[in-house]
Formats: sequence, structure tokens, C-alpha cells
Amino acid sequence: MKPEDLNNLAEHFFEKCPTEARNFFHQILDKLEKIDERIDKLESKLK
Repeated sequence: MKPEDLNNLAEHFFEKCPTEARNFFHQILDKLEKIDERIDKLESKLK
């Protein structure tokens, strides 16, 4: 998925969805960020 598609999806989500759904969306993004950080650490160890 392209970054602009993600931005459009996020904008739609924030405008149309209830607060609980937005909070869940933030939790997913936080988890993905932590996974990305772990991958970066593993990649740096392999270099």
C-alpha cells in the first residue's frame, strides 16, 4: 500500500469512525511501530 493511500485511509477513518475505533487504530499503529523497531535492531545486528 502506498503512503498516500495510507494517509487517505487514516483521514477517512478519523473523520468517520467512533472514538473507540480510532483508539484501536492507534494501538495497531503502535504495535507496528514496535515491530519495525525490532526489525531494525535485528538488521543492524546482522551487519
